[in-house]
Amino acid sequence: MDAQRALLDELMGAARDLTDEERRGFKEIKWDDREVCAFYMVRFCPHDLFVNTRSDLGACSRIHDPKLKENFENSPRHDSYVPKFEAELAQFCEKLVNDLDRKVRRGRERLAQEVEPPPPPSLSAEKAKQLSVLEEKIKNLLEQVEALGEEGKVDEAEALMRKVEVLNAEKTVLLQRPTDKVLAMAHEKKMALCEICGSFLVANDAVERTQSHVTGKQHVGYGLVRDFLAEQKAVKDKGKEEERVGRGKDADDKRKPREKESESKRSGSSDRERYRDRDRDGDRHRDRGRDHRKPYDRRSRSGREGRDRSRSRSPHGRSGHRRVSRSPIRQY
Repeated sequence: MDAQRALLDELMGAARDLTDEERRGFKEIKWDDREVCAFYMVRFCPHDLFVNTRSDLGACSRIHDPKLKENFENSPRHDSYVPKFEAELAQFCEKLVNDLDRKVRRGRERLAQEVEPPPPPSLSAEKAKQLSVLEEKIKNLLEQVEALGEEGKVDEAEALMRKVEVLNAEKTVLLQRPTDKVLAMAHEKKMALCEICGSFLVANDAVERTQSHVTGKQHVGYGLVRDFLAEQKAVKDKGKEEERVGRGKDADDKRKPREKESESKRSGSSDRERYRDRDRDGDRHRDRGRDHRKPYDRRSRSGREGRDRSRSRSPHGRSGHRRVSRSPIRQY
C-alpha cells in the first residue's frame, strides 16, 4: 500500500487530493528537489552524526523527511540516482576525513615530542636550614632508640621510632619538588590518540571509560564515514578491474580475426609458393627431356635427309631398274 501511495505521489503529486483553494498555498516537495538532502536520501547525513560533540557540524540546511526518503526508495528512478547521490556523499566525507587526518597527524606529532624535564631547582636557604634541623633530630632519636634497645626498654624505643617516622615524612615533603609531582601525574596518565576519531585518550584507562569512548557519537560517526569511504573505494576498484578485463577481452576479440586473416594469407601464399615450385620443377624436367632428345633427332634427320639427297641425285633413283655392275673396267 505504501509503495502504491509513493508511486501515485510521484506520478500525480502529493497534492492530488487537495482542493483548488488548498493547492494555492501548497508547495509540493519531491525527493529530487534541491531543497532535499541527497545524503539523507541515499545513506546518512554527516550533520546528524556529531550532534553535541566536538566535531559538531551544525544543523543541515536541507530537508530531512522520512516520507521523502521512503518515496525515493520506492521510486522507479531509485537505482539510477543512487550512484550520483553516493558520489556526492563520498566527496563530502573525503573532505571531512582529510581534515580529521591532519588533526590526527598533529596529535601524533605532539605525543611523539619528548619534553625534557627542567633541572630540579635548588633548595632555598630556609628549607636547607629546616632540613638540617630535621636530620639532627632524626639522628638524636635514633641514638636514643639504640640505647633503649640495649637497656631492654622496648616500649620506649618503639615510641621514639614512631617519632622518627614522622620526621622522615616531613623530610620527604621538604625534599619533594613540584616537577616531581608533574612527572608522576604524567606517568600515571599517559595519553594515547584514537586513530578513528582523533580523540585523546588515557592509556591503560578503565574498561568502562574505553567502552564509553568506543560507543560515543564521535567515534561511531567517524567509523561510519570511514567504512562508507572504504566501501566506495572497493566498488571503484572493482569497476576499474572489470573495465580493464573488458578492454583486454575486446582487444583479444579484435586480435583473433586479424590473426586468422594473416594466418590464412600466410597459408595461401605458402600454397602458391608450393604450386610455383612444382610448376618450375615440371618445366625443368620437360626442358631437360627436350635437351636430351634434340641431338638424336638432328642426327637421325640429317642422316635421313642425306640418304634422300643421294638417292635423288642417282640416275636411277629408287625405281626398280636393274642395277649396274660396279666391277672395274679393264682397258686394253
